[in-house]
Amino acid sequence: MTRRAALLAPAVMVQAQAGAPRVGVIGLGHRGTAHLKALRSFPGVRVVAVSDVDPERMRRANGLLPERAAEYADYRELLKDRNVSAVVIATPNFLHSEMAIAALRAGKDVLLEKPIASTYSQARQLQYEASRSSQILAVGMQRRYARRDRQIQLVVDSGVLGKLHAGSASDWRGDWNPDGWQYTDPLTRVRTNWRHRKRTAGSSELELSIHTFAQIAAVVDSAVTRVTASGTAARYRDRETRDVSAALIEFDNGVRFTYSFCLFAKAGGGPPFALAGDQGTLRVEGGRVLLNNQPAPEYEKVEEAPEIRMYREFFDAVARRRPSELNADRAMAAAKIAFLLDLSIEAGRPALATELR
Repeated sequence: MTRRAALLAPAVMVQAQAGAPRVGVIGLGHRGTAHLKALRSFPGVRVVAVSDVDPERMRRANGLLPERAAEYADYRELLKDRNVSAVVIATPNFLHSEMAIAALRAGKDVLLEKPIASTYSQARQLQYEASRSSQILAVGMQRRYARRDRQIQLVVDSGVLGKLHAGSASDWRGDWNPDGWQYTDPLTRVRTNWRHRKRTAGSSELELSIHTFAQIAAVVDSAVTRVTASGTAARYRDRETRDVSAALIEFDNGVRFTYSFCLFAKAGGGPPFALAGDQGTLRVEGGRVLLNNQPAPEYEKVEEAPEIRMYREFFDAVARRRPSELNADRAMAAAKIAFLLDLSIEAGRPALATELR
């Protein structure tokens, strides 16, 4: 099947049947709650267990479900539950690899919140574990199914741009929900926003720009080789993670991408997403995708929310016992850009992919 055909192929509907997934949700904060709500769109899927260190979150989660789910303060106890066939993991980044590996080893299919892990070594370990497991692992890169992202990918796949040479992307955003994403650090017992700590988040770019990196990796379709970056905490200096950065991202096929990140751009903005090939140019302007300054063709009509399409794809992969489109290799391709960006800033020099350990 061609890449374009794979993008256009419809996922199967999940029917109410004996073989339908029985899901356990681990982590019931902002994203975990969003997953619970999305799962209600699939009548054939039952959420049979939930896990969180906060009993009140588990109580609230059960209030969203049509039938009561078993509650586990320790996620490892949920993984022992034979009634659970698949798990959704929506915990802070530094727990992703540990929990996903444990779930795969327990014989559960896994939908893991992005990113794949908070460090390269953890990501490599999970990638290896997934490659040798008979279980399905999908990493929640739902923006792949967003209307604009899919339109861009299909334009690239059509070949109308010719050979790609350059691109630009940015994530300029406000400091969304700074008082959210709370957790109690097990080492210090201090309650804090885990997105603001390097140990728990990895980096701001890994947490907040991973969807953009996934899109870049998908359109370029080549291995990242070098990243040259600069960044700091310019506005929010009490945080360990950066609030502004810029980078040149280079790929094995010769494509060069410029990228910038800003966490205090309240009105958004920033350089638009753009691609330059030897036969055409694409850019996003005012939410519209333009091809050579004209509206780009829409190859399909996207009606469902990206998160719902993500779940359809995951459940289809589970039903057919095939690798997910959102597999560990694709997740790693996006995360590598973030890991190299971080390494370049920390080292004060260009970072090569061969340096990642």
